[in-house]
Amino acid sequence: MTFSLFNKNRCSITDELFLELTWDDGRGLEEDSELLDIIEGLDHLSNFSQPISKSLPYLTFQQAELLFKELKQAYGRFQLKKVAIAHMEGKTVVTEGEVYASPFLITEDYENLLLPLIQAILTRSEFANYSYQEKREYFENQIYPVYKQSLGLSDSSLPLFPAEGETLIGSQSSGLALAPKARKQPDIGDSVPHKQSTSLKKFYLFLGFLGVLTIVNIVCVFFAFTQLSNQSEKVNFLYQEQKNTQLIISTKNEVDVFSRYFLPSYYSGKKENLVDFLSEGDAKFTQPKEGILQSVILEKLNYDSETQKYTVSYILSVKKGDKSSSVRLTFDVKASDSSKYGFVVETEPKESNYLKN
Repeated sequence: MTFSLFNKNRCSITDELFLELTWDDGRGLEEDSELLDIIEGLDHLSNFSQPISKSLPYLTFQQAELLFKELKQAYGRFQLKKVAIAHMEGKTVVTEGEVYASPFLITEDYENLLLPLIQAILTRSEFANYSYQEKREYFENQIYPVYKQSLGLSDSSLPLFPAEGETLIGSQSSGLALAPKARKQPDIGDSVPHKQSTSLKKFYLFLGFLGVLTIVNIVCVFFAFTQLSNQSEKVNFLYQEQKNTQLIISTKNEVDVFSRYFLPSYYSGKKENLVDFLSEGDAKFTQPKEGILQSVILEKLNYDSETQKYTVSYILSVKKGDKSSSVRLTFDVKASDSSKYGFVVETEPKESNYLKN
């Protein structure tokens, strides 16, 4: 992999402020293979718009914090010759007039890169001509906003700029570090993975919500389909009933006339009189009865669309000898183009009492 070690004026970082790193003598990328592996690993795992390997010696605040955290874990103590705030003027990287820390030490108690820079601006002679107010405003109005945006932090995660004359204690880089007033400075390096973990949780929650929404939609579609099927069945049933009713209305008289022709032959007592009325099925075994029809009243006429048969029921007054009786006679009739009357009797007539005893 090729690193842009000497392309100091070629910088593609678009942040208003960023960092320029200068490796300590004898400990650069070419001399330290472990350092190369760390940078390659970060580039592989992180989704930077510009990989560290191609951006060096310039890094965004986020890239720098991730790198410094890895250096802290890998080495325990790591020293850079210089870490400076930089900005672009046209196409040129400029560090003049910006704060820097030299040397820049990363030790076990390293928390974030802002503390060494704050320490430097408060203690180094190069910045002695600036007033306390100018130094404070420089950090709070220029560095803090870019740093916060780069790492996606809130204001509460930024270190407090010390009050004027605040005491200092020994720590971090070769000189002194700030003694916080009332809170421990956040470990910014740890906040970045935490932010990524939070994003993953939100992503998985979104996937879960999407899955539940999909299941609900499927259930709704299935329910709607079931309702539609039921409605379709009801419509088909009603349509068939209407069709049957219309058929009964249109053929009722024809079936009734045929049946009234059949009844006298049935009660004639002569088998030969039934030949033109009976089908070739069970009805052909019908045995005629003897009697004189005195009255014929149609009681019921139903139609079965599946069998295409009419079921008729008549109330008859039949005289046998000197005695008359009322009977109910029921039989099936079916249309037949080949028959003499256009209909045939399909079943043997069933006779039952009409009057209850």
